[in-house]
Amino acid sequence: MGLLYSSYIKSPKNVCFDGEDKDEQVLLVLRRHFITNFNWVVVSILLFNAPQIASFILRVNGVATWEFLPISYRTILFFFWYLFSFGYFFVSFLIWYFSVYIVSSKRVVDIDFQGFTNRRFSEALLTNIQDLTHTINGTMQVIFHFGNLFIQTAAEKQEIEFESIPDPASVQDFISDITRGVKIDGAPDIKEPK
Repeated sequence: MGLLYSSYIKSPKNVCFDGEDKDEQVLLVLRRHFITNFNWVVVSILLFNAPQIASFILRVNGVATWEFLPISYRTILFFFWYLFSFGYFFVSFLIWYFSVYIVSSKRVVDIDFQGFTNRRFSEALLTNIQDLTHTINGTMQVIFHFGNLFIQTAAEKQEIEFESIPDPASVQDFISDITRGVKIDGAPDIKEPK
């Protein structure tokens, strides 16, 4: 239950990812802050209620709403409208839920779920991390305390971005401690890869 709605999960149980080594331990799982779902939730509510809103507006202006269409056409029209609305809601939820940022005992991983057919997987070894910078910009981010964490690496992909994560300062400190070899809640010390 904790994994379903959480945006900040420290030392999660039974979590793994593609390419994880046998001796690797997942230390932190992050998602975009829950408040970032506000826009698509509001749009979904408006989509589900659009037929009633349109009908009300038409009735107020003296226009017969759906009576000019036969009942079978109305049924098909509403079926496809609600199917589209549910699809928008479902895909938006999946994009939030499956786009995760993972900090393990060996690497940081950025998994961007971009719909049913696209997924981007970026990773950097902890030993390749050169610089960590976090930003908190705007009223919403200040009030709800979330922001971005930029991870500069010496790897082929030079920057990994954890977008809209909760408490980016503590995540920055956590990753910084791990890269310096500080023992964190049972995490093994970081060693140079062979």
